[in-house]
Amino acid sequence: MVDDKKRRSRKHITENERYMIEHLWNEEHWSQVEIGRKLGYSQGSIGRELERGNVLDYSHLDRRTLLNMNIYARIKYSAMRGQYVAIKNKTRVGTGLLLTPELKELIETWVNVEHWTPEQIAGNVQDVNVSSSAIRLWARKGLINIRTNKYHGKATTAEKKVLDSQRAREREIQRLRNKLRENGDLVRHSIYERPAKVEKRQQFGHWEIDLVLPRKNNNGMQRDDTALMTLVERKTRFISIIKVRTKQTADVVAGFKLFWERYGQAVRTITADNGSEFISWGFLEHVQQEMGVKIYYCSPHAPHQRGTNENRNRKLRDFYPKGTSFDRVTQQMLDETAERMNTMPLRMALGNKAPIQVFDPEYKAMQRYKRAYNKKKQKQLEDQIQRNLGQSGSNIDDI
Repeated sequence: MVDDKKRRSRKHITENERYMIEHLWNEEHWSQVEIGRKLGYSQGSIGRELERGNVLDYSHLDRRTLLNMNIYARIKYSAMRGQYVAIKNKTRVGTGLLLTPELKELIETWVNVEHWTPEQIAGNVQDVNVSSSAIRLWARKGLINIRTNKYHGKATTAEKKVLDSQRAREREIQRLRNKLRENGDLVRHSIYERPAKVEKRQQFGHWEIDLVLPRKNNNGMQRDDTALMTLVERKTRFISIIKVRTKQTADVVAGFKLFWERYGQAVRTITADNGSEFISWGFLEHVQQEMGVKIYYCSPHAPHQRGTNENRNRKLRDFYPKGTSFDRVTQQMLDETAERMNTMPLRMALGNKAPIQVFDPEYKAMQRYKRAYNKKKQKQLEDQIQRNLGQSGSNIDDI
């Protein structure tokens, strides 16, 4: 048994200890208290670590059902996943969390183009809510690209060590992510990993997804369980509306299957919020593993990161105002609504063109590209087979 002095000196669970927890929990069926005594941590620390590395998803079950389950059947701990989540969470500590891509671009413009100092930016630019020292810190760490060096000095030895550790942590995160993929495990991707061409709407086939919920009772409870799944293509603003029976994972996956039957050939990526219906492992497994489509998740409480979807949802409320029950709304009615929205011209976004006018040519161009790409890959494969046959024939002649 580890004494209290040694227990208090511990700060974080190490990678080796995570593999020990995986063995003691999954195979030996030790309790959280016993594992904590063995490794020198509290029961709460072990419990949080088990939840962090749990590879099972029971979000579709209610609390009573979960409590009635055997805890070893409810939690299957993966040391690799626990290590991956722990290292990734470390990157969220410090002022770097405040630096969004929009803020980065804004500061770089004011410094590099307008030639403002960090003090001028921090005191006068309305959308910059950080101090001048934070701007200089980001510049020294290489988080923002400022060409002029008179606004910040060279990085000190301590700051270089911090920068090196951050880069090492990023490499470790990528290593663990690749290892999880090799093992067939699922990985949630942040919106900050999304390519720039998606953000700038330069490429067709990137969709945003959301659920529109029905009216509620006076006590705040929903009157019915149905919901509308909306998917909007970012470049063309084309919308697809699918009715789902409930927010449960099985019903959301069924709704997505209907969308995939219609527009699966036009999908490259999906961007979703952190709603329980989208972060569930069942939905993630269906989209990323079975369909082969990467999902990017927005930051919590950041609907502006899916601005296209939110804008189309507000327009959808013109047809189904807040307080409307979707219980009697049919899929045919939703298809008619989507058609009306897709034939409305958008003056600012699409130059007075309707989404369907932009969507159809983009879709056809994407299919032509796919056919040409598959044809090229097939020819490369055939050439490789011919080369292999030629080499094997020459080897036989030598014998």
